[in-house]
Amino acid sequence: MVKNLNKRVLILGGYGTFGSRIAQLLSDEPGLNLIIAGRDKFQAELCASRLPCPAEGLRLERDAVNLAAQLKSLNLDLLIHCAGPFQCQDYRVAQACIQARTPYIDIADGRRFVCDFQRLGPAAEAADVTLVSGASTLPAMSSAVLKQISRELPQIRAVDIDIAPAHRIARGLATVRAGFEALGQGFPMLQNGEWHETFAGDALRKVQLAHPVGERWLCNFDVPDLELCPRAFRGLQSARFGTGVQPRPLQLGLALCAHLARLQIPAANPWIARLGHRLAARWPGGSPHGGMRIRVDGNTTRGQSASWQWQILGLNGDGPWIPAAPAAALARKILRGDYRTPGASACWQLLELDEILSELKDRAVVTAIEQVSPDQPRAATAAGL
Repeated sequence: MVKNLNKRVLILGGYGTFGSRIAQLLSDEPGLNLIIAGRDKFQAELCASRLPCPAEGLRLERDAVNLAAQLKSLNLDLLIHCAGPFQCQDYRVAQACIQARTPYIDIADGRRFVCDFQRLGPAAEAADVTLVSGASTLPAMSSAVLKQISRELPQIRAVDIDIAPAHRIARGLATVRAGFEALGQGFPMLQNGEWHETFAGDALRKVQLAHPVGERWLCNFDVPDLELCPRAFRGLQSARFGTGVQPRPLQLGLALCAHLARLQIPAANPWIARLGHRLAARWPGGSPHGGMRIRVDGNTTRGQSASWQWQILGLNGDGPWIPAAPAAALARKILRGDYRTPGASACWQLLELDEILSELKDRAVVTAIEQVSPDQPRAATAAGL
């Protein structure tokens, strides 16, 4: 019998918005067998049938009591966990990978999930297995951008990250639901050298991205970078993240809902989350263009103050490919043996920006980096919210 030398990669949640895109990105990797897995075997098989590489669909529950045994029987070279939302998940999938000695990547952007992931390190090291959390826009791509900018600004004082997704796109329902359920929830954020309490939906403000994305309205939200940036950059004084939805009336309404959620009215949060999800899916108008902006203030090697700004735009509905790219890039490195560090870590500066952007070469995605005036306003904040 001839042994199958192909690499076997299982994508859990592989027929979802991001999992299916990761599968398509990886489908050109030589010698790869993809396993698309999730609760719905029909959807998994349908997704697998559309891929140009050897692929199969499989029903697999992330909460299965015998998950480790199932993974071990599949003889995997890598598992990519895309079955979100991650904000309320535990680490059972990663722990099953430790038991099965299967390398693991996830696309989590929940702050506690990603920032506490290192607690699995001792068990992963003992099993000689690599586990990486957060291989998505945040913190994988954002940290790659900061890595590049830090070559110009070795002393970083402030980091602002803004994401303005398009409205007319295929939606990741788990991601959207998690965002609305978070409205009103408090979290700490570093501002002017001190930690202050804010909440999801606070500090309504407008930002300006490049054409054709243009002006957008955003609010504070909790992400891993708000904790990972202060860990990485000594002397950091401020770190802020904002995101929002389109059109503007919908974003203004959600900011108001966040303030109502702070009143802790019984059953208010679930009701607001369901209402917001329905409105976002059905609200007319909006744009198929979205983008991300990272602005960094700091000092050059000569001690001079300077500011740099990086942007990425996803045009014509191609924005959802951007969160899929870091996981695909890291998967290639693991499969090719270019990254193998036993333990458990966040995906913080594990990738070069060019490695991520190469995954997007066939998409309607453009990027630019420029030096900006330190006096240029970061964002205009609306009064009253």
